Amino acid sequence: MGTGRFTKRGASFTTGRILIDTNVLAYAYENTSPKHAAAANALEKAIEEGTGVLSVQNLAEFCSFATEKLQLRIPHDQVRTIVLELSESMEVATYDSRTVASALSLSSIHKIHFFDALLAATMEKEGISEIMTENERDFRKIPWLTVTNPFKK
Repeated sequence: MGTGRFTKRGASFTTGRILIDTNVLAYAYENTSPKHAAAANALEKAIEEGTGVLSVQNLAEFCSFATEKLQLRIPHDQVRTIVLELSESMEVATYDSRTVASALSLSSIHKIHFFDALLAATMEKEGISEIMTENERDFRKIPWLTVTNPFKK
């Protein structure tokens, strides 16, 4: 896939970059899940190709999941190492107060959860139009987003 720029809804988007959602990160590190191999392969490919992007939100959600919700919880110091390695391997997108305000609008307009809308607003701010996620239902409601599900055959 070539990297090009296009404009939609007043924002400039760069093709070839894909935001990796928290569920993909979680399955990539949850060795007991049947989705582990697909997630780990998708994450590794995005890193190798230099197309993967994480948001600060994804990293925070991953920390909570790994230390509190995994069946085999990962120790805090190991999660810290993973987060630092991921952020050295991929671009990390950030958000600000305007992004939060935009997320409120997206949440209201498209009837999606606020934190999904915050990811979409962060993507829009950063010029990213594709997300890799298991959550197709909500993200497909946003017309300018392309959704890739690594768990579909």
